[in-house]
Amino acid sequence: MAAPVTWTTEDTEEVDCCLCGVRGRLVHDLAPFGVVRCPRCGLVFVSPRLRPEALQRLYDDVGYFEGGVYGGGVDGGDGTGPAAADGRFDPAMLLQRTWTAGRLALLDRVRGRSPDGRLLEVGAGYGLFLDAARRAGWETSGVELSRTGARHARETLGLDVFCGQLADAPLRPGFDVVCAWDTVEHVPDPLDLWRTVRSLVADDGVVLFSTPYVSSLPARLLGTRWWTLKPAEHIWHFTPRTHGVLLARAGLALTRVVRNPLAPANAGRLDSLVGVARPVPL
Repeated sequence: MAAPVTWTTEDTEEVDCCLCGVRGRLVHDLAPFGVVRCPRCGLVFVSPRLRPEALQRLYDDVGYFEGGVYGGGVDGGDGTGPAAADGRFDPAMLLQRTWTAGRLALLDRVRGRSPDGRLLEVGAGYGLFLDAARRAGWETSGVELSRTGARHARETLGLDVFCGQLADAPLRPGFDVVCAWDTVEHVPDPLDLWRTVRSLVADDGVVLFSTPYVSSLPARLLGTRWWTLKPAEHIWHFTPRTHGVLLARAGLALTRVVRNPLAPANAGRLDSLVGVARPVPL
């Protein structure tokens, strides 16, 4: 989980809507943060939000990936991870494995053929999904901002993971698949992210992603008590409509949205969705 830090206004900065370039109107005051909505397109985002250097400190904290969806820790899936002793049967880790299996199965369905080719994961974390994809037959690469996560992926699992921003990664275009699991809500500029993804994915490739969504029933009912609000780290809050608008602006077409919490790719997630997008011919 995130480090127990008390953020101040000196750690934050004002930002505009990534689609419209205008300031948002306040929805929730969570000082020193603000959750705002763009008056033009309706995109919800955090402003003021953490400055890049403060955000890096958050993601570099060794406790960031512990707890939450990673339960008591991270297990490489073969008993070699830091939670090998106590994480194998942790309910949160079982969910991680359910999502991974469900997302790989979804990928097979939308591609219509067996795993082959090159797969890139943006926001690879500790490398759990990439490791499973590699074992399924994919040639894998990853990008991860957290130095702690990237180091574990490289040194413990032997994965090819670049530590830094996607735009800075030395990647060869033509990926058959690009995945971004619970990542887009964290990045400074999601439009820039998707444009970079479009430049990397093959014209007949596919993009899969997941995010919380602000039009979900829990988000609408709970307001500031919504457990996924997390203004320090979740700085963009999408709906299926704003996902579609954002992806289209980047040259990608949203073709499928999975919101069912019974679907393996989205198991148990009442406030999250899984999306599938395809490149629009240039």
